[in-house]
Amino acid sequence: MPFDTEELAALVSRRRAVIAGAGGLGSLLIGIYSDEARDMIGWTWSHVVAGGTLVVLAAAAVFSAAWWARGRLERRRELHREIVASSFDIHADDFDGDLPSDHAVIGRELRYIERRTSSSHLVVLLHGLGLDAGDFRSFMNVAPQHTVAITAFGHNADEARDGRYRAIGLATHTDLINGAINNLCRQYPNKKLTLVGFSVGADMLFQLAELWADHPDRKPRVSSALLLDPNINHSTMIITGSVAQLNPEEPLAELKRIVNIPQSPIEFQNICEYLHKITEKDLHLVQRYACDLWGYWEPEGQYDLFFRRFEQLQAVSGTLRVLFSTHFERHFNEVVGLARQRGIRQVFDLRRVDHFDLCRETFLRREVDALTRRR
Repeated sequence: MPFDTEELAALVSRRRAVIAGAGGLGSLLIGIYSDEARDMIGWTWSHVVAGGTLVVLAAAAVFSAAWWARGRLERRRELHREIVASSFDIHADDFDGDLPSDHAVIGRELRYIERRTSSSHLVVLLHGLGLDAGDFRSFMNVAPQHTVAITAFGHNADEARDGRYRAIGLATHTDLINGAINNLCRQYPNKKLTLVGFSVGADMLFQLAELWADHPDRKPRVSSALLLDPNINHSTMIITGSVAQLNPEEPLAELKRIVNIPQSPIEFQNICEYLHKITEKDLHLVQRYACDLWGYWEPEGQYDLFFRRFEQLQAVSGTLRVLFSTHFERHFNEVVGLARQRGIRQVFDLRRVDHFDLCRETFLRREVDALTRRR
């Protein structure tokens, strides 16, 4: 901004009396106490110079300025790190094959939330049955990585009242998620991709690996993947199996039966948390999703499909980690034993946390940080 001499002159003219009075008082005081003033100035200067005090003060000034500048920069960065809701429009060319006639997805949108940072890592998060991207919000708020959480088609609460979002099959869900991931990779081509799946979101990573095996040209470059409580067979699908049997037109009877399944207070909390979220959604859509997932897995006690799918995903992921909560404890030793027979080590682990703790901010930040540091 240019210096305005006319404005300064006008200001001096308006305050002439005050300035003259202050100048006169200052002159009078200096005249009366001139010796004392000189002594005080001399004493102050000698003590500042002595003992390197001047250097210390200069260093303190530099440090304070740097601290202030850094704080201001961080505040500006935080303004750009807020979580933003967005969406991908779904187009016909997003699909290689023909869609079933009842899979009405073209012209709709797939929603996600995003928090951008300058990190070289892009972390894409996939939620559990009946949940949505918002379940990762607390983690995204503190994650140093660039994070995106995708909500499965029709799984937003407000879409439950939108007749355009109807039930679709598992393969179409997989196509849509894959299209979203590839879209993100095109937006951020220089970022390393990490995929995180919670519960049936982890199952979606298995389905993506199968899609990539059939269509290598549609596979993004995956730097690492983290699976949290993936299903291994029907024994781990208590909620999914129950919702698969639910009648969306008259759901209360099945919902009441599901509430009676838990055998401990923590299991009751988990089931109630799921049901609270599920009943906010379109039950026709969630029931169809659960039914397809139930058919995707094999009966209790069988692990062949799980390991086949795991090895397929491992082949296309740079680093792969699978973490289980105490909810899966009774199956864990058997899974690890079978993994060792296949030469698989340092992949599976069990954490002393509850099922939903796996997607809480403290736990997830620690695990994602550890995973991305390796890449």
